[in-house]
Amino acid sequence: MKTYICAAYAGGQGKTTLAQMVYSALRKRELAYKLVAADFTDGTGHSKIGKFFPSRVLELGIGSSLASSKTENDANAPLRYWDRFGGLLLTGGAVLDMGANVVPQLVQWAHHRRVAYIMQQRNSPEIDLLVITKPETHSIENVATLIEDVVVGGALPVANVIIVQNEVGGTFEGQSMARIQKAATGRNLHFITIPRCSSELWPHLERTFTPVEDALASTENDLAEKFGIEIWSAYAGLMDLRTWADEVYAQLAKVGI
Repeated sequence: MKTYICAAYAGGQGKTTLAQMVYSALRKRELAYKLVAADFTDGTGHSKIGKFFPSRVLELGIGSSLASSKTENDANAPLRYWDRFGGLLLTGGAVLDMGANVVPQLVQWAHHRRVAYIMQQRNSPEIDLLVITKPETHSIENVATLIEDVVVGGALPVANVIIVQNEVGGTFEGQSMARIQKAATGRNLHFITIPRCSSELWPHLERTFTPVEDALASTENDLAEKFGIEIWSAYAGLMDLRTWADEVYAQLAKVGI
């Protein structure tokens, strides 16, 4: 099974929502994927996606600190820290939610460890890179930079680059994708769209860290009681959430997810 890396080079783009929906889509197909986070964890020891799936997420954190390297008197400690990530790449079957602050570390690690060469020699499963962006010029530019750093630079042997256009901030009409297309020249480049979710349930899901798949499996009565809302809002919100989720699953299916 492939490795799916969900990434962005800026916060607030919808990366964790994307990782959640990729994981959910694979589970709907009865594929036993692991869910992994390489992102900031708070005092609870959980990343954002870890709060949605506290018993399922393998938390990798954000890497070995400079202070710990000095304490151990070992300059290679930060490299060895990410070897756990390398093990996942060799076996596949993981959905990784990668924080923006982690990308440079993983790129450096991949070059030092010659990950592309080793994966090729071991005939490891393919990697698909999903990069999400809102319809903002600087965010789209960040996507191109991420592709240049991770893919063009040869850090990871990415089979498919999937640009996920997040319409939560509006449509992409009039936005130029020229730099992304240039950065991905000669690569398998795909574009899909995640529509804005207008469900009344969405703020409650975010506030309580309730996975979309759990909400979809609930009744309006369950949701009204859980969130302390009127049955009318629960019912309408559930219908809207189902419509949105079906659209997202259909988009992911276009790229084999």
